[in-house]
Amino acid sequence: MDQVAKCVTIEQMRRYWWIFFLVSAALLLSRPVMAKAIVVGSIGDVPTDEIKKFLPLASYLAKQLRSEEFDQGKVVVARGIPEMANFLKEGKADLYIDSPFPSVAVSRVSGSKFLLLREKKGLGEYHSVIFARQDSGINRLQELNKKMIVFKEPFSSSGYFVPKMVMVQQGLKLVPKKDVSNPVGAGEIGYVFSNDNENSMVWVLRKRVVAAALDNQSYEKEARGELRNLKILYKTFSFPRHIVSYRADLTASLVAKIKEILLKMHESEEGGKTLKEFENTARFDELPEKAMAPFLKAGKFIDAELGIK
Repeated sequence: MDQVAKCVTIEQMRRYWWIFFLVSAALLLSRPVMAKAIVVGSIGDVPTDEIKKFLPLASYLAKQLRSEEFDQGKVVVARGIPEMANFLKEGKADLYIDSPFPSVAVSRVSGSKFLLLREKKGLGEYHSVIFARQDSGINRLQELNKKMIVFKEPFSSSGYFVPKMVMVQQGLKLVPKKDVSNPVGAGEIGYVFSNDNENSMVWVLRKRVVAAALDNQSYEKEARGELRNLKILYKTFSFPRHIVSYRADLTASLVAKIKEILLKMHESEEGGKTLKEFENTARFDELPEKAMAPFLKAGKFIDAELGIK
């Protein structure tokens, strides 16, 4: 009797182990494979707008990088330069695409490296213009003393950093103000941000401020039929429109593949369509070494913007 019970117990144990094995295997097979994403970073005040803008490119890259086990593209949006730098340092972003000033600033903090030039809206490079109304009585930058100028946003190359830098280099003192109604003292030029190209233009035309800074393409677009009522006080040097950067610890082989994919995008129907969706980008191209020289030499100005002493 004991022998029979013992045999039954052993048989039951075998069945239990077999059932346990089958259930475990089923759970393992049904467990979803962890997704591997290529992540593109951007800076902006409205995350949904940035995601809509950059997601087609991120998705295209993921599709082309399937051999590297990437299966999706993602976009992360930072609120400013410090957060974007942290995303790259912490591996939360792989690529970052922006104009030269924030790109260099992020690189100084995160160690990110420059990869390619992006021809945004058909242009590989542009310049800034500082302008005023024809009837303002202002003809040169020095005459903006005790006046107010409007810039676009704190991380804009063409709408803030470059025009501000050239003004400082000419010995002018620029002081941030909270509102256009704030007083501007002797020996200084006050400045505010509009956060929009159209706002900057309207504020000048309606005399809310004396002058504004925009890139040359936006200046002509936003002025529309008012160009005859405006005058350009200063044109800056030309600089790249947008730069593709990558985080410092990406493998050399992966960087090489990403570079090859981006450089050849305009040659295929799918790639060309994606470029068009990406703010009408014409193509990605090699970045001339001298193109970034003015920004790489502007370390003290960039550190001042970042609050680095």
